[in-house]
Amino acid sequence: MDAFSTHKEQQNSAATPIQYHAGLQLDETCNDPTQGWLERKLRPSKISARYPIKGKPLLFATCAFGSLGDALFGYNSGIMSGLLVNPVFVAKFYRDYGGADGTTSKVNPSITGISVSCLQLSAALGALIAGPLGDMVGRKKCVRLGAFIYFFSAFIQIFAPGFDAFVAGRTIQGLGVGFLSMTVPIIQTEIAAPHRRGLMVGIEYTFLIAGYMLSCWVDYGFNFLLPGSMSWQGPFIIQIVLSFILLSMSFFLPETPRWLAKQGFMKESLQTVADLHSKGDVDAPHVKSVFLEIQEAVRYERTLGTSSWKEMFTRYRKRTIVGITVQMFAQLNGINIISFYLPSTLSAAGFDDRKSLLYTAANAIPYTAATVTTWYLADKWGRRPLLILGGLAMAALLGVVCGFTQANLPVKIKADGQYAFVMLYNIVYGFTWGPMPWLLPAEIFPLRGRSKGMALATTSNWIFNFIIGMVSPDAFAGIHGYFYLIIAGFCLFSAFLAWSYYVETAGHTLEEIAIAFGDKAFIDADEDVIQNTDFGTNSNQEKTKV
Repeated sequence: MDAFSTHKEQQNSAATPIQYHAGLQLDETCNDPTQGWLERKLRPSKISARYPIKGKPLLFATCAFGSLGDALFGYNSGIMSGLLVNPVFVAKFYRDYGGADGTTSKVNPSITGISVSCLQLSAALGALIAGPLGDMVGRKKCVRLGAFIYFFSAFIQIFAPGFDAFVAGRTIQGLGVGFLSMTVPIIQTEIAAPHRRGLMVGIEYTFLIAGYMLSCWVDYGFNFLLPGSMSWQGPFIIQIVLSFILLSMSFFLPETPRWLAKQGFMKESLQTVADLHSKGDVDAPHVKSVFLEIQEAVRYERTLGTSSWKEMFTRYRKRTIVGITVQMFAQLNGINIISFYLPSTLSAAGFDDRKSLLYTAANAIPYTAATVTTWYLADKWGRRPLLILGGLAMAALLGVVCGFTQANLPVKIKADGQYAFVMLYNIVYGFTWGPMPWLLPAEIFPLRGRSKGMALATTSNWIFNFIIGMVSPDAFAGIHGYFYLIIAGFCLFSAFLAWSYYVETAGHTLEEIAIAFGDKAFIDADEDVIQNTDFGTNSNQEKTKV
């Protein structure tokens, strides 16, 4: 008799389990007593759990669906860097602030900071809203809403008559970016097997940086091939096309099995696990193994009631600290100083505008290629070693960038030196502090608090993204290249924090990670449930150190 047949009868449940598929017991409770009134109202009455493709094609299609959301906000990160050296764009939107000559040399750095950072501030708000909303309506609908907001706001920016309207459109777009950036990593971690979570989130981050790379080349192409207003409107047209594709895909791909189980859709959850991981065979041993852990975790978490925001800083305090700080240092380690202002930095170093945009676009190619190594290293090496390696290496590289920036050298040597070591910095960031901060928070929080925890972590990212965007222009104007040394200091501290405080999650199921943090994960004895599943015997045997 298998583990599913001998598993203890459900405790603390309002419904009687029914027999389904070779002895597997499904808890058919649909009305979760922990749900509030609004959550019950927004909860869908039925879910379709059959799809035209199954197995790996469905798994990777779902991964691509989420990853396109990342590509959208990666695209948005790069688009402004090119527009700030586009004379048509600058003359139109910064005319009243000293940019009538088509350059930002006379524009107050705070004004350019506002136009860059307004999106980050609203993205933080969007991430906070998407947290509880994702629990109510589902991960897929959150992505759909984010794509719609993104789609709508791109039109506002295209037809904006001036600076204020453009900033308003960009601010609205930030809400959509917040929805996408909070929800997509959760989708990836909730559909992936433990040994493939690093791969899935690695693919997601590659899409994000590919979106950034696309925006760099689009900025370059439209700037020099299509003069006039199309030189800056063209990149926004591509935004519209990409967001429409994402919006359309959201109607055809599955909801995550863990969200379905949490909402009481147990048959649909089991079928979705089977469709994602075994071509629809609900009797496959590994499918039943995955589903048992999901169902047992849901049963136990219902006994705890609905998670609260306060609980994220009490019961789940260590997880919240890890989630917030890893996303905070993803920004304080300097990547968006490079992404937002690289063309302007290269122009100041001696490149003309054409070469500045070309070199920025060229820099994005090895940056994107470096992210592919995460597909393999995240699960093979683990999360913590990559974060430690990245922090140390980036600190050293930024020190060299500072040296070239401040050195009294010929202009060409100075510019080429800055560019070469910025490129190396981007490569290191691309497989370390780029993807890992999106993977860790989505892994470490329990199902009942995953959306809130991920919302806090993502909000941290966008708040510090906003701070970096606002502070950097004034910092470079005031202390010049020495600003890179401050960023290098953050890199060193982040490496120390990863070594001394973070946990290793590679190879463990999401439910096993809960146990690693010292929580009880299941109604029955945790060790019994883990031992009675495939992942309990196949995952890393070394205990996660907490």
